[in-house]
Amino acid sequence: MSEDSVKTSAEASTNHTVQSSKAALSRQIKEQAQRIDELTALIQQKEQELIGLSGQAHLMDELTHKLQKTETAMQLANAQVQAKSHLIDELTGTLKEKEQQIMTAAEHAQLIDDLTAKLQEVEIKLVAASLQGKHSNAQNTVKTHMVSGMALGLLPAPLFDIMALSAVQLNLLRSLCNHYSVDFDEQLGKGIVSSLISGSLPVLTVLGLSSFAKLIPGIGTVGGGLSMTALAGAAIYAAGQVFIRHFEAGGTLQDFDSKHWQAFFKQQLEEGKAFVRNKLDTAGTTKIGA
Repeated sequence: MSEDSVKTSAEASTNHTVQSSKAALSRQIKEQAQRIDELTALIQQKEQELIGLSGQAHLMDELTHKLQKTETAMQLANAQVQAKSHLIDELTGTLKEKEQQIMTAAEHAQLIDDLTAKLQEVEIKLVAASLQGKHSNAQNTVKTHMVSGMALGLLPAPLFDIMALSAVQLNLLRSLCNHYSVDFDEQLGKGIVSSLISGSLPVLTVLGLSSFAKLIPGIGTVGGGLSMTALAGAAIYAAGQVFIRHFEAGGTLQDFDSKHWQAFFKQQLEEGKAFVRNKLDTAGTTKIGA
């Protein structure tokens, strides 16, 4: 084989090798470029994911901050609830104490009411007893003056016994005024006694006739004296009952109205006659027995 053929064959082989190398290098470069594009796209994707993750991290930070604020608010609310619960406990305790105090106060008030009622009852009884005692003493005063008046009826001097009877009634009025703490005026008292007796004409007439009967010889003094005794006692009794009723009602000499008391005076006069007759009959029976 000639030298030129060998050279040509070597060159051809070299060219083929170069071409093959170029083709292989071209393919490798192309594959690498494709790989670079894939990696670039992957990097962009990862960057987007990273951006998304950054946004989520910011959101998480906001949520964490809000959660912390919420926890702080809850802690504050719990503290306020505990404080209010403690205050409620204190108020409840205070309320219970107040309720006990109210119950105690109510018991005290009830006790005070009971004691007050008992005190009023005792006071009423004492007043009633005092009034009853005062009334009894006043009645005894009337009876004492009745005895004096009845004794005057036995005086033999006509008309003098009537004057003496008026004096006894005036003295009775004075005694009852002192007994009931009523101001006494003698002139006003004389007018009251006179108007009270003169308001009952039959009484005044009978008293006058009984007094004049003593002028009759023989039995005049005895008969007239007995009649005068009965009427004098009855008149003093009736006047005494009028004055007692008037003073126990809170009356005075200044507001005494004889016309208002005329009917009551006549009624008491009849009771006085019965009272005197009973006393005279009892005295007569005692003498006979003796």
